[in-house]
Amino acid sequence: MAKKYTNTLLKIASNRISKKFDNFAKEFDTTWMQMSVIDYLSRRGDQETWQRDIETEFFIQRSTTTVLLQRMEKKELLYRTASTLDARQKSVHLTDKALQLETKINDYMKQQQEILEANFSGEDIQTFEKILNFYIDGGNK
Repeated sequence: MAKKYTNTLLKIASNRISKKFDNFAKEFDTTWMQMSVIDYLSRRGDQETWQRDIETEFFIQRSTTTVLLQRMEKKELLYRTASTLDARQKSVHLTDKALQLETKINDYMKQQQEILEANFSGEDIQTFEKILNFYIDGGNK
């Protein structure tokens, strides 16, 4: 079998992880991306969050974020209100329905972290996170 480039392995792993996370999210009639937004917003607490914050956090385009948030509104996972800080912006808020998913998301993420820690040393995980951050930062260090 021919050796695969690291970028190819990264893409394959990313696809498999996404599929696994999406299967978990399907149990709650959501997507993994929607669950990620719920997790992000819940961790921000009372801090006002705008669509632009979500775009920045997840490195996604404005149009993609708009569609994502619209779908989440239709599922009654979030709602938007006029910003108290900038009248041109709308704040994004979680509904009670989304907040009920927060514990399930946190439990799932904790379980996934425990599986990783059971199979790899702390040093391995640090190296892996360093590699991931290299790609997140643009891969041009």
